[in-house]
Amino acid sequence: MNQDDTSAIHPGSNIAWATKRYGPRDAVVDGERRLSFFDVYDRSKRAANALLALGLEPDDRVAKLMRNRAEIIEINFGVAMAGGVSLNLHGRNVLKEHVHMLNDSESAFLLLDEAHKEYAEGIRSECPGLRAIIAVGWEGAGVTPYEEWLQKSSGREPGVILGPDSLFHLHYTSGTTGEPKAVVNTHRTHVAWLAKFFRNLDYRMGALDSMLHAGPMTHASFNFIEPTFLRGARSVIMPAFEPELFIEMAEKERATTTYLVSTMVQRLIECGKLASADLSSLHTITYGAAPISEENLSLAIEHVGPIFRQTYGLTEARQPIAILDPWDHVVDGTPGERKRLASCGRVAAGVELELLDDEDRPVATGEMGEICVRGDYAMASYWNNPEATAETMRNGWVHTGDLAVADEEGYLYIVDRKKEMIITGGFNVYPSEVERALCRHPAVLEALVIGVPDEMWGEAVKAMVVLRPGESPEPSDIIAFTEKEIAGYKKPKQVEFLSKIPKNAQGKVQRREIREKHWTGRARRVN
Repeated sequence: MNQDDTSAIHPGSNIAWATKRYGPRDAVVDGERRLSFFDVYDRSKRAANALLALGLEPDDRVAKLMRNRAEIIEINFGVAMAGGVSLNLHGRNVLKEHVHMLNDSESAFLLLDEAHKEYAEGIRSECPGLRAIIAVGWEGAGVTPYEEWLQKSSGREPGVILGPDSLFHLHYTSGTTGEPKAVVNTHRTHVAWLAKFFRNLDYRMGALDSMLHAGPMTHASFNFIEPTFLRGARSVIMPAFEPELFIEMAEKERATTTYLVSTMVQRLIECGKLASADLSSLHTITYGAAPISEENLSLAIEHVGPIFRQTYGLTEARQPIAILDPWDHVVDGTPGERKRLASCGRVAAGVELELLDDEDRPVATGEMGEICVRGDYAMASYWNNPEATAETMRNGWVHTGDLAVADEEGYLYIVDRKKEMIITGGFNVYPSEVERALCRHPAVLEALVIGVPDEMWGEAVKAMVVLRPGESPEPSDIIAFTEKEIAGYKKPKQVEFLSKIPKNAQGKVQRREIREKHWTGRARRVN
């Protein structure tokens, strides 16, 4: 491929353009550290060249296991500039989950911060395909110190040129059966998504703005890293979300926009500090990842003002798929206007969306159907999983598993999930994964997991367990065991012991019927 090939991708060209435009201005604020656009670009190029010097080839996977910190941004950019593929590991997962994802993705390199250094030895022994572990913010045996590695590298342009279908990013999402699977994004899908993001940017984001990264930058907040940089706005980084710290940083740095999940909104309300806080600089709070109750949303608007903007999306088709605009958040209007607080909005620009029945036929207005979308921005496939790809991507449509109805004005209302997924605190949990962990307990014969309503987390993971004869553990023993097997947010918050798991005549677990008992009296089966 040569420079004249118009389909060629030059990773980092957008970053170079933004640097020339905004150069000396602050690009990143991380505690006492302030990095200019010049700084970020230089460090990104050094990260790219350092990876190339280690032998990185196009499409090699580079994993990150970190809490929020400035290095995430330069590593994201640097991996792309080098022609590598970013893989974000979830900081709340346990060792065996990290090991699975690293081995399944055949990752070549891992960047590991000090908050997760306890995993270094286990990962090194269980992941023979890893060529190097780069230690960010710490030093130890068998790892390469990041800052020293970076500063020894060249700051020149890496000069990598790729095709549009070269891999850009992998992101693991839990599956209804089997192990978590990775969504594949190519440079083609990423460029299309970026265009869609900016096409729907109906709020101010420019050189006078500051994006407060309150949620994990390896999760939903990841979507805002590159757009913020390209618009010349600052990324202000919180190491982890705490309501008081959020208020303090928003006031100090005069944050103008942020992204929150529903549990963060609720914690802000409950902290008791909003009434005295000066959040006047905030003009937009985007929220999503999980439903939010109308009561909490109304309270949040009362405290902060009509600046909330919901975006609906998923790993397989990144946000925004649908948008509920600030002016649709009406708390004192007509019943029809107030009803929209339960909606996830209307279809975003550049998105083709249909509600389809089980035969993939469009349903009539007001009837329930599965949200299905298609477009160049959607995932390319699941990594090395053609069966799962074929199940999710049918007839060109990405099937989300979310069941919704649309009204005459096009507002979408998610009422249930076709899949068995639980959303707790904005994170996806699939019952089968938790059930397998429970059944590894020596006292457990059989387990069933469902999501039940929870005022703090939206849904809580509840386990129903059948014990082996003669065994009598406490529920707390079962919960403590799962903490070693799966991420903390996946562990059951409730355990109920049963003599047997209810099944139908064919021996199939009656999960939906059991779950339904916990949702009686609620208008929708999501919370």
